[in-house]
Amino acid sequence: MNTNHMEAIRAVLNDLEHKQKALPYLELDSMMLAQVVEVAKRVSQNDINPNHVQNWVRRKYIPHPQKKRYNREQVANILLINDLRDILSLEEVSRLLAFVNENLLDTSDDRINPTKLYRYYSEVFDRSQLDWQKSLEGLQKEVEETLVGEEMVTGDGETVATTLVILNLLARANLYKQIAKRWLDSLET
Repeated sequence: MNTNHMEAIRAVLNDLEHKQKALPYLELDSMMLAQVVEVAKRVSQNDINPNHVQNWVRRKYIPHPQKKRYNREQVANILLINDLRDILSLEEVSRLLAFVNENLLDTSDDRINPTKLYRYYSEVFDRSQLDWQKSLEGLQKEVEETLVGEEMVTGDGETVATTLVILNLLARANLYKQIAKRWLDSLET
């Protein structure tokens, strides 16, 4: 693998647009649905629209808004659900959030305010993004060491190396997902 992989990964990351999760918006007392969706689009790579949020309200993952306005705790939970919904099912996301705050429709039993939970989550996430390059450089070295001595037709080596990088990125993502899901499942026992 050569620096082309790092450049390709940087290009993808730049195309995705760096989205810092930490938000000053949660200082607002309440937001309309369109504002909530706009904030979610600013902090997540996941696509979101008003129908998603309305569905989560119908399914009782989020309390009904008061006078069509979502309070900051509801917004924090919406942001968490949106971030996790591509990795976990909505039921699993609900179980995880209920683990820390029991009934998602009742804030009186919360162990931590959802706004604080989101703030802490976003601070840790934003810091962890700083280490991505070091991790990818390690992956680059691993692929190079694996392919040492492998004789291939000109150009094939780069194609194989690129495929190995992508496969390993996907495998790491899946491993983290499996670890998180099994840990979540163990919380119920």
